[in-house]
Amino acid sequence: MEYVLLSFLHVIFIIIIYQDIKFRHIHIILPVLIFAINYYLNFNLTSSLEIFKSSGFLIINFICITIYFSIKKSELVNPFKGQIGLGDFIFLVGVIPMFSFRNYVLFFITGMFFTLILHVLFRKKSIQKTIPLAGYLSIYIIVLLSFNILIPTNIFYSFLF
Repeated sequence: MEYVLLSFLHVIFIIIIYQDIKFRHIHIILPVLIFAINYYLNFNLTSSLEIFKSSGFLIINFICITIYFSIKKSELVNPFKGQIGLGDFIFLVGVIPMFSFRNYVLFFITGMFFTLILHVLFRKKSIQKTIPLAGYLSIYIIVLLSFNILIPTNIFYSFLF
C-alpha cells in the first residue's frame, strides 16, 4: 500500500509540474491530496505540534513578504496578487506532513535556492516571466523522494542538522 501511495504522490507531483509550468496555476485538489496522503503515510511520525510549528513558520514568512512589499510600495500589498500565487502557498501547506519541523524549514530554504537555480537556467526559454514555484518545488521533492529510497534513513523526519 505504501508503494502505491508513493507512486500516486509522484504522479501528483508530475501533474503539478506540468500545470504550473504550462499554465502557472495548479488545481486545488492536488495539494489537498498531497497533504492527506502524507498525513496517512507519516501518521506515526506526524504530530499536531509539528504541523502547527511548520504552519506558523510558513505564516510568518508570508507576513514578512507582505510587510516587505507593503513598505516597498508604500501601501498595503496583498502578496497573492502579483508576488506569489495562492496555489504556491497551498502547495507549501500541502507538503507540511512530509517533513518534521526542522526538515520542513530546511526544505523551504533549500527548495527556494533550488527554485532560484532552475529559474536562472530556464528563464531564457520561458515565455512567462513568473516563477512556477510549486512546479519547481515538485521537481525538488521528486529528487528528494528518489534520494530517500537510496539511503537507509528517512531524510524527511530524521534530524539532518
